[in-house]
Amino acid sequence: MRLSALDLVRYGKFTDRRLDFGDGVPGTPDLHIVYGPNEAGKSTLFSGFLDLLFGIEHSSPYGFLHPYPTMRVGGTIEAAGRTDRAFRIKRKTNSLIGPDDQPLPDNLFSGALGAIDRDTYQMMFSLDDESIEKGGEAILKSEGELGSLLFSASSGLPDSTAILAALRGQADGFYRPQARKHQLAELKGELESLRTERNALDINAREYAALRKTLTQARERHDEAITRRSEL
Repeated sequence: MRLSALDLVRYGKFTDRRLDFGDGVPGTPDLHIVYGPNEAGKSTLFSGFLDLLFGIEHSSPYGFLHPYPTMRVGGTIEAAGRTDRAFRIKRKTNSLIGPDDQPLPDNLFSGALGAIDRDTYQMMFSLDDESIEKGGEAILKSEGELGSLLFSASSGLPDSTAILAALRGQADGFYRPQARKHQLAELKGELESLRTERNALDINAREYAALRKTLTQARERHDEAITRRSEL
């Protein structure tokens, strides 16, 4: 996926601003660095790109100048062998539109994104000062495996080791190969008890048909007896 241009039509403090990265040339470097002082709008640019891909967030912090109903961010994206120019507006449905303001498919970028959602994309491709600082602190404080520490530092998830430990604890509680008592064994025992109870109540089709026939014959004899008694 390549972002050729980003249009901050009405987004954050920007109005009708366009960031054009030009056409990509195959075989040549295609790296662009956006720099500027604090509060210049670098984070706003990245947030606008995410909103273009995944939709403007419900409680967006970038509606302070332009009211929510008027917010609009757009761009030109090259992906999966095609180029699309699209805009994102803030509404619940049909929020992705074309230059003619006609709705575009919500899965327009799914061919390039696959199953990646906004949080995953942001975690993988948006390292910032805060996440790097947290990762560095995790390396200094942790005593775990180096690979886990490096992953925590790069992803901004300093508590990944604790999460993995908690998941292992849950897995051990559900099933431990060398243990006699665990949740899986208890569930198997309950299933066996239910199977025994079902077998005790179950009856095969032939026996059921025979019982239905006997019941029908008994009702017929009963009706005949009632009629005969009335006649006598």
